[in-house]
Amino acid sequence: MITEISENLYRITLPMPFRLRHVHAYALACGRRLTLFDAGMLMPGAYEKLAADLASRGFAVADIADIYLTHTHADHCGLVEAIQEKSGARLHLTEIARQVHAHFEEGGRLVAKARAFYARHGMSGRDVAAVVEEIEDMKTRLPRLEVATLLRANEVRRAGNRTFEVIFTPGHAAGHVCFFFRDEGLLLAGDHILPYIPPSLSPNIDDEVFQPLSSYLESLTVIEKLPVDSIHPGHGNSFSGVRERIDEIRAHHALKKEALVTLVGRKGQTTFDICARLIGEAAAAWDDWEKFMALNETYVYLQQLKKDGRIRETLTSGVLYYSAA
Repeated sequence: MITEISENLYRITLPMPFRLRHVHAYALACGRRLTLFDAGMLMPGAYEKLAADLASRGFAVADIADIYLTHTHADHCGLVEAIQEKSGARLHLTEIARQVHAHFEEGGRLVAKARAFYARHGMSGRDVAAVVEEIEDMKTRLPRLEVATLLRANEVRRAGNRTFEVIFTPGHAAGHVCFFFRDEGLLLAGDHILPYIPPSLSPNIDDEVFQPLSSYLESLTVIEKLPVDSIHPGHGNSFSGVRERIDEIRAHHALKKEALVTLVGRKGQTTFDICARLIGEAAAAWDDWEKFMALNETYVYLQQLKKDGRIRETLTSGVLYYSAA
């Protein structure tokens, strides 16, 4: 489905296989030239859907001159290579996003690090194997990226007769950015602010210094200070009321942290143990990817609570355990 959200700016809804079922790309037209913001997921039918939606408005994939990425998760960058082969489009993203993508391309090294990381957090051999399978599947969905320019924080870019600002918003991903059209108060938010659910937070196992939760909350403050009138996310409907939504997301994270403090208790438990208690019976209906994401987010909260001095982390026989401070 393609929808005009502002003059000559279109939202294109593309398929993805996970529970959300869809991801948005945005196309800005200036004459015959298109600027694309995010590029969907590499999966059967997605490229054809993009081409058909553009054709319904009189455009073709070959008209795409530039691609800007909010981040390099597979559901936002998957079609880049196919688009570039057809159009020669220039690709723009942050240096950190490029590094994250490059780390994912290093299959053998990434799998080895993942095995060690998740075993250290109490996963069984079977569950580690399931995580590795998910990582290897995701790697097949990642394109080769030919990068034209690297985005700088707060720089102003031009697409035809429109200008937009590059707003650095790390948290959901280390190199995440939003694109802000100040004259219209319009924010292309990627996965930074979603209308119905808080964006997922995951560790960067290549950079364990990176604190996703604190980075994310700081990035919300950056957006809160902008004169945003409408938010157009990577998933879900467009919406207004950015400050109210930010307050809701902050409250969610505060409640989740308190719930985890209660679950940790005095006896040392692994991230896997705590996550299992947190999701409880709901896990019976979840697939391996959803369980993997739940464990990642549990770890992110535990790291923040450790940084806040509210829980203690100890290493015993190569496995990390958490207990109340």
